[in-house]
Amino acid sequence: MAQENLSTPTESVLTDHVYDGITEYDNPTPGWWHLIFFGTIVFSLLYFPIYHFSPFVLSPQQAIAERSQREMQKRFGSLASIPLDNDKMLMLMTDEKWLDAGKAIYSTRCALCHGVSGEGLVGPNMTDDYYKNVRTLTDFVTVVTDGAANGLMPPQKSLLNAGQIEVVSAYVATMRGANIPGRQPEGDLIDSWPEVQRAKTPD
Repeated sequence: MAQENLSTPTESVLTDHVYDGITEYDNPTPGWWHLIFFGTIVFSLLYFPIYHFSPFVLSPQQAIAERSQREMQKRFGSLASIPLDNDKMLMLMTDEKWLDAGKAIYSTRCALCHGVSGEGLVGPNMTDDYYKNVRTLTDFVTVVTDGAANGLMPPQKSLLNAGQIEVVSAYVATMRGANIPGRQPEGDLIDSWPEVQRAKTPD
């Protein structure tokens, strides 16, 4: 009975339209249909300017960048409270967690010029004991931050945050002494890193 009531309009009036013997009812469009139709129009008028122009709605790219920034801050924020000195660099050089982070950054930002293993390609070999712009461990941070060689080594300060620069600098410092065949030594022979020097100092 309920199905019959739904399919059979009440107080139906036939129109004058006849197609192949088929007539049609002159039923008005339901109110709910108008409500949805005009509601859709109002929604689209509000949606377009809010989604595309509102500063409170992020685009997919902005949302990804913001999540990445939060992740970077969460991951490297703890390093910001530690002053940059040789002790901090030595700590980073001996912590597997930070070395893994530095290696990942090196693979994406440095390997193209310095080689996957630091053997040197366009950039110097990082596995020998000779350096052109480095004398202490913290010099790595300066070079990575500001670049060197009149721009041949591009600055990374606009691409990496301070924590990322420190961990990749520490990772590069650990390459020293591997002496992987590649580009010939460049620069000057410098003193051993403090940790190595202490290890060689007799008691």
